[in-house]
Amino acid sequence: MTSMANRVKSPTRWDEVEIGDTVELRRNGARIHAGLVDARTADGDVVWVIAPAGGRRLFHICDGYDLVESPAPQ
Repeated sequence: MTSMANRVKSPTRWDEVEIGDTVELRRNGARIHAGLVDARTADGDVVWVIAPAGGRRLFHICDGYDLVESPAPQ
């Protein structure tokens, strides 16, 4: 994905996000986790996200999360 200034884009597939993208993981509209994509599988089914305060979490596309690229913090 390319950088975005003032908009939020929801990828149709998780394989569209790239390492270093700033993302949010949401469930039922609520933000569950946010941070930088640290790694992902080639098929995009799994991503690892590092929160700004630390902590790396793994998310799987089948677990019911919406992965949304968000603008980088300013």
